[in-house]
Amino acid sequence: MTLAFEHHPRRRRKALLLLVMLALVCLWALPAAAQDKEFSFVVFGDTRSESFIAAGVWQSQQIRQMLGERYPAASPELFFDPQTGQLERLVEPASGKEGPTTYFYRDGWPWLGVRDGQVILRRQGLNWVLRRVLSEIKTGSAFALHTGDVMLWGHQGQDLDHNPGWQEFNDRFLSKLPPADAALGLPGRFFPALGNHEVWGDDDLAGVLSTMPYLTKLGFSKDKRIYHFDHGGCRFIFLDSGTYGPTGEGWFSNHPNFQYQMQTLTEWLNEAREKKIRNVFVVYHKPSFCLAGHGPLPMSDNPHPYLKPFARSLNIAVFNGHVHSTEIYYADGIRYLLLGGGGAPQKLKANPPPEGYPEERYWLGQSRVEEYNYLVTKVGPRGVEFTLHRFRPGDPLKPLDQVELYKN
Repeated sequence: MTLAFEHHPRRRRKALLLLVMLALVCLWALPAAAQDKEFSFVVFGDTRSESFIAAGVWQSQQIRQMLGERYPAASPELFFDPQTGQLERLVEPASGKEGPTTYFYRDGWPWLGVRDGQVILRRQGLNWVLRRVLSEIKTGSAFALHTGDVMLWGHQGQDLDHNPGWQEFNDRFLSKLPPADAALGLPGRFFPALGNHEVWGDDDLAGVLSTMPYLTKLGFSKDKRIYHFDHGGCRFIFLDSGTYGPTGEGWFSNHPNFQYQMQTLTEWLNEAREKKIRNVFVVYHKPSFCLAGHGPLPMSDNPHPYLKPFARSLNIAVFNGHVHSTEIYYADGIRYLLLGGGGAPQKLKANPPPEGYPEERYWLGQSRVEEYNYLVTKVGPRGVEFTLHRFRPGDPLKPLDQVELYKN
């Protein structure tokens, strides 16, 4: 079949022009989220180390006084190098079902932690995570999210000028990030949810606010510790699950409180739905579902019931931390990714799941091993893809690997 306008250049130009105009009209009519280009971002968490102790045997009394905040129930044993006088080992008392933990020190920082015959902390693992996340952002990922517990506490100094933990994280990671540019449309490249360790000994958040002042441009403050932003047709929401509580796990935040945060979360989700934003990523520290460590939030203090009604209209993924382990869930249409392999002392034991609990999809009941990891999340025409990059120092044949999550 031969079209009539093929032999008439003027008609052909008019037809092509009409097709171009029609395509532009269709593109204009699409929701904003459909027009955005493919992009990726990184997620990691629980990078905090143990106590920084550069002092030596001559300051034993001051060291024990400082550690009294860390171990109020029983003092750890300290061992000093007989020649240099510097701290060589710290033995943390047994706690609950866990035996004592030995941390070996070098240059003021613990470089190895061993509990019950297993390595639970390796400074090499933290180094690998920070180095690789920086590389991901320098080679294309837009920014990094953090699930909380960036550093240990504020009892050795609160703001960036006085706290060794914040200075180390800033020197080794934040200061090396590419600067935010106009094309990004955001004030920074690193966006954390608040962990319980960031407020330990620092009620006014001097450390967070002095190290990452750009967060205030997104509405974050010491009195309002939640914020959100939109990027690439996606919505990112950060909540504050609070500090330790008097009993068990719970949402112990008053800046604002749980009900106010859930009301705000609902408003931000409704707004995303109205704007036809399909993908929503929610970050808060304490996990909604968990088998390791401290365990999950109780449902009375859990965002899951507030997220569940939106699961049919929004594609929701939740990033948690806190328990220093990695677990993956799919509950009521929502993806839950527990990402605690950033370098903190690891939890390698899991509790048996309660009856009717969502299936844990990462370890699948197998024994857990020492692992450090970060997640690259890619948003594009094929939807959302999650690739976990991991480092297992105890595996000499395959120490480095990548795993596609939710592939099936």
